[in-house]
Amino acid sequence: MNRWKASGIHLAISLMVFLTLLGLVIVIWYPGILFNIDGGWEGLRIVMGVDVVLGPLLTLVVFKLGKPGLKFDLSCIAAAQIACMGAGLWIVYQERPLALVFAYDTFYSLATGEFKAFDKDPAVLDNFPGSYPKLLYTQLPDNEISADIVNIRSQFIGDPLFMQTERYQPLPESVKDIFRRESNIRVAAGELIDEVIEESTKCQLSRFVSAHTNGFVPLKFNLSLS
Repeated sequence: MNRWKASGIHLAISLMVFLTLLGLVIVIWYPGILFNIDGGWEGLRIVMGVDVVLGPLLTLVVFKLGKPGLKFDLSCIAAAQIACMGAGLWIVYQERPLALVFAYDTFYSLATGEFKAFDKDPAVLDNFPGSYPKLLYTQLPDNEISADIVNIRSQFIGDPLFMQTERYQPLPESVKDIFRRESNIRVAAGELIDEVIEESTKCQLSRFVSAHTNGFVPLKFNLSLS
């Protein structure tokens, strides 16, 4: 066996492992469009660089049939690859969205870091049904003026609505009453791009904010981000 064949075998194994991890990340940790807009791909690129590129490349460099200490070299490469891959996966796992919280007129994607930044315990999410990320909303007074006052006050005291866990409620299947400010969102979106308005005629339009991006997303009435 020459070094090219050994590197090729290593690459094939690495690709199989990476595709398995990719399925885990896309289906469970970053479902729907969250993989593209909420940092899933950014974090996974670290894993891909180590698992698919660096490992096989090192095998190509060190492999020589009959070389003294070859098994030790390959074992070190495998150990380093596994350790780096595990670290990358841990970062992706820690930054995964735990909840999508609709507060006032915006969806916020919240990971562990956001909860810790506001001294909140993410374990509170266990009280709500459904799989992660949880689909929740911040309950406000029915009176529109009172809701506006609560929203403004939260900004002044540094206690944002999306982190007021005591107001969290499961997002209901019928969301029209919650999206009272859709017309204002459409106007804001229209100032940026016409296609968003066209898409929003088919579904509900909402602002979206995460640690990685912000903008507008269409929300289907079955509560799935399209």
